[in-house]
Amino acid sequence: MPSLQSGSLTIHWSTRGDEHGEPLVFVHGNWTTSLFWRPVFDRLPARYRAVAPDLRGRGQTRAEPHDYSVSRLAQDLAVLMDALGLPAVHLVGHSLGTAVVLELALADRARARSLTLVAPAWPDGMPRAYHVPDRQRLAQENLALFAAAFRGIAPTAPNDAFFQELVAASHQQAPEATMATLDALRDWAPGERLRALAGVPALVVSGARDMLSTREVGARTADLLGARHEVVPDVGHSPNLEAPETLVALLDSFVKAPAGG
Repeated sequence: MPSLQSGSLTIHWSTRGDEHGEPLVFVHGNWTTSLFWRPVFDRLPARYRAVAPDLRGRGQTRAEPHDYSVSRLAQDLAVLMDALGLPAVHLVGHSLGTAVVLELALADRARARSLTLVAPAWPDGMPRAYHVPDRQRLAQENLALFAAAFRGIAPTAPNDAFFQELVAASHQQAPEATMATLDALRDWAPGERLRALAGVPALVVSGARDMLSTREVGARTADLLGARHEVVPDVGHSPNLEAPETLVALLDSFVKAPAGG
């Protein structure tokens, strides 16, 4: 896995495909790593250049100070894109990662050739009911509890060796990232500001069985962006694990559409 040092920031990322191909940058959600995108990478047409960083505090990416705000994560992403010579890319996010790519686009819309938001974060701020630090601490301390919670966000994903590898890697998230992300998602509430991104091609993908980022959250996000909204049947919070073929087909068709006018 390649890495980049920028001051106190060390970013690690995964890559796949044609180095000179159409660039796609994939940003994972909370409680996981870039490994979350492997089923998508395995199915993505080779003509794309796919890049998936570990967010700070996850995988092998670390940084001082311990700032896990959405704006800081977006700044980290900009650092990586600049280092890779990618001024503008197709941005793909999952859950927390959708907040990161939207924040980057709000700061500089020219960086986004398009936006694909999978199980999007709450555009009006994380509901108070999900701000439960004690549950996060228990998950951090107990792998079995964490594994059960992880299964809850990907209820139909195969329970195979890869899934177990992903659970183990995700559970290594830095404790400070775990706790700080609760506040970050509560405080990130762009709401109507997202309408400023009108004109950037956007696709929102929801899972019909997602109890966290519901189809209503997806519909609200799509309305704010003027985006197309796709609901994948019989899928929970993780279409990239539960229905990767469907997600890749949607993404491939969408990314090609803007270029074709």
